[in-house]
Amino acid sequence: MGKEYRVSIATLTDYHLQDFIRCPYQFYFHHIEGKSAAHQNWRKMIQFVINQVVSRYYKLPPESQTNEKVKELIDEYWRVIDVRQFESKIQYYMTLANITEHLSQFLTAGKNEYPPLFLYEKLNMNIDELGTDLSLTLEVAEWSSNSFIIKKYLVDTTEDMNVLFIHLISVFCQMAFGQLPDRIEIISLMDGNLKTHIPTEKDVSNGLKYLNIIKNLLKEPKNYIKTDCATVCNSCSYQKRCFEGIHMNHESIIMQ
Repeated sequence: MGKEYRVSIATLTDYHLQDFIRCPYQFYFHHIEGKSAAHQNWRKMIQFVINQVVSRYYKLPPESQTNEKVKELIDEYWRVIDVRQFESKIQYYMTLANITEHLSQFLTAGKNEYPPLFLYEKLNMNIDELGTDLSLTLEVAEWSSNSFIIKKYLVDTTEDMNVLFIHLISVFCQMAFGQLPDRIEIISLMDGNLKTHIPTEKDVSNGLKYLNIIKNLLKEPKNYIKTDCATVCNSCSYQKRCFEGIHMNHESIIMQ
């Protein structure tokens, strides 16, 4: 494994945690070694498209929030996606069809009379219980009768990812706003699955324990284990590098 070192974490960010949960090796190559992939990961590129479409859609007046407009926005932003990033043209067109169908379905499911409370707002605060800052992007926070609803539109997700987001959102909202959202909705656009969770105070206490465990795991690259998920590996830009293994050359790296 080479020279051992520990990672010093100044800020726990949602995208660091998300990448770590997806695959610790992929996280290491990208965020710690800072190695650029030979080509863009198609999943990350599609997530960029989703973010742009959702943001533009919620800024439209209610009368313009239609299926046709969603498809128009997807067509506009999909130009950044290169078919060569996929294993085949079939995978490319199936992905486009799934994202278009499910994004249209979930965005137009209800009329939004009021603009979102938050729309892709990146927030940061110090969490004493974690001994570090916590950074979270609230993609969509809609008004509800007494509180708010957090929605995450993702390319795809796993149960481990859902657990991460539920803990992360519960802890951050309670600490930052003194209030939990009415519910958390995690939307997987590849398969159209919706994970709905109503957070409680137990999610906050469990979330703090969970995030402390993840923080401690992040600090020890020598213990990183690569994912055994074929779906993640097949779309990974670091497959060749992964077989070469992790070689640590520094005693300490600080992650902001």
